[in-house]
Order: sequence, then structure tokens, then C-alpha cells
Amino acid sequence: MPARYALSYVPEKDSPLSNFGREWLGRDIDTAEELEQHQVPGVEKERLKELTHWRRSDGLHGVLKPPFQLNPGSSFNCLMDTAHLFAQFLEQVEIPQLEVNIIGKFVALTPTIASRQLVELASDCVRVFEGYRKPIMVDVDSRYRHDKLTVYQKRMLKHWGYPYVMEEFRFFIPLTDRIEDDEERNLITKAITKISKPVLKQPLSIRELTVLRQISRQDPMRIVTRIPFGRA
Repeated sequence: MPARYALSYVPEKDSPLSNFGREWLGRDIDTAEELEQHQVPGVEKERLKELTHWRRSDGLHGVLKPPFQLNPGSSFNCLMDTAHLFAQFLEQVEIPQLEVNIIGKFVALTPTIASRQLVELASDCVRVFEGYRKPIMVDVDSRYRHDKLTVYQKRMLKHWGYPYVMEEFRFFIPLTDRIEDDEERNLITKAITKISKPVLKQPLSIRELTVLRQISRQDPMRIVTRIPFGRA
């Protein structure tokens, strides 16, 4: 499968949130280094790895434009040029606090207060880089079998390749994969809440646009570049 790219918020290197991500997932998204993963009482070590498999592979980040394959008519260099130009016109986004939340059946960090500025940032990312996305056919029944998509979400999926964009966008930083067992999910949620307390008290500033690349679905997401907002 061709490489996939995504535009995301990635916590600044060595920030409290970045350090939390390394501890919880056992992976450094900046270096791709595998680390010892935080253990949860009552959950076996290998079981926790299973329940966080894709999150460990992706690293700690919040998606602004979901992963996409490059349109054959575009190029990696053009994508990078557009990302640098786009970032020049962006302004810092402030989020007062994060909280631990359950979305569907996975655990994530989400803003305590909805941010219109953040929705606009994500929407702009989707629009500006849409020309770089290779259109793909999506089997809705298979891929979104756990979701009950609305008519509008299906329309977004058809037009933008993902149902939760524009007005449907919700910013989150996923910490687990889907956890079907309620007891396991509760144990993990309690553990995350405990070790993330110092992070949850801190305001979050989004002031960089990060381009991520995944060579194949079996490979981890890697940072291509971090681009500061505004003109240098």
C-alpha cells in the first residue's frame, strides 16, 4: 500500500503531554523509539499492548486532516511546500484544559470546552490539502460498522473521504484502540486518569502543524516535519 500522510497536532517535544504519551504508549513519536509501556494493575502486559496496538503505532497525536494517500497528480515536495505556506497564516489555538473521555469504546483526551477556532483549523486543513488526497472507495458497512453514520456524515465521507470533518469534527487524542470489555475499559480509564493528572491541569497551546507519514499500514507513523505557525 502506498504511503499515507496526515496533518496533526503533536505535543511539543519533551513537554508534559509528550512525556505522558511516551510513558503511556511506550513509544516516542519524535524518534519512533520503543520504550517500556506503563502497566495497569489488573491488565496483563501483553493484553495492554493489544488494546493499544494502533495507538502505539501512530504515536500520541490529535488528527486535523485524517490520513490520506497522495493523489498521483501531486507530489511529496508540493505537499511540503503547501504545508509551509499554509502554516504561515495560522494563529495559535488555546485549549484551557484536557480531560479523559470515552469515545465509542476507546479512551481519549478531549478538550473540556469546545473550540470554534480548533474546528476552523481542522476544516481549513481538510479543504486546503484536499487536492493532495487520492480519492478512494470506502466500504461504509465494513469500515464504519460500529458507527451509525448520519446522512450528513455519509455525505462528508463521500466528499472528503472521512465522515467526521467540518461541523462533525471533534478534536481528540486517542490513547487506546476499541476496548469491548467494560471492566478492562474501566481499569484502563482509571489508570490513565491517575497518571495524566499533571497534564490535565495544564492549558494546551497548538502552535505547530505536524506532517506525519506512514510508509505502509504495518509501519508506524513518523514525523516528517513540525512547522511553527506564523511567519518566521
